[in-house]
Amino acid sequence: MSDIAAASKLRDKYTHFRILVIGRANAGKTTLLKRVCNTTEEPCIYDDQGKNLLKETVAVIIRGIHDINRPFSFASNPKFIFHDSPGFETGDETQLKTVQEFIKKCASATEVGDQLHAIWFCFTPDVSRFLFDLEMDFFNQERAGKAPVIAVFTKFDDFITQVFDIDLDNDENRTAAEQKLAELQAPLFKCKFPPRAGVYLEDMHNDGAHQEQLKQLIEKTAGSLNNLALELFAKITASKFGLK
Repeated sequence: MSDIAAASKLRDKYTHFRILVIGRANAGKTTLLKRVCNTTEEPCIYDDQGKNLLKETVAVIIRGIHDINRPFSFASNPKFIFHDSPGFETGDETQLKTVQEFIKKCASATEVGDQLHAIWFCFTPDVSRFLFDLEMDFFNQERAGKAPVIAVFTKFDDFITQVFDIDLDNDENRTAAEQKLAELQAPLFKCKFPPRAGVYLEDMHNDGAHQEQLKQLIEKTAGSLNNLALELFAKITASKFGLK
């Protein structure tokens, strides 16, 4: 069988890529997902019957409410299906349990379409409180399934401002911020079940700044997958945005 035919069979088997996105308030998750899907549109949020809730007047009510069990996507790129969970900064252990139960449910799914393929855990770097206890618990407790977790450190430009030194030039401040971020995230990657990879993003509202960063996120996600078919599918999906 030719490589083209093999790739075609994989596309037929894996019709979409399901990602759980976890993140603190104001972590820039919505901006990130819109950039990944190359769109400015609002997402389509589905109920248990597959009905798009945002077509109705309840749209205003639904926005801003995290419901990990309601998948959503963007009409311009329905091959990415997302699930949203708030972060654990409030210290509410029920949120951690809800996430763990959702991951377990997806791991036990027999249909490929119901399985979870990757987890993006979004952090907003903060010098004063970089990691919260429940975040560490998430990475120190074994998770069901094989979906890899990618640590996404958003708003790196804000972090540079936090550690800015007036005695350094811009390049030196950037280097210092990178070193400080590496230092602060080190405990995360020493957990029992650490992220498979990490990326940091900045200036995502700038139309010309995000493409290379998204390429890195997609490639690290694809490179962290155990299943060759899913890895190939992720790369095929990403190539539609020029992220080869």
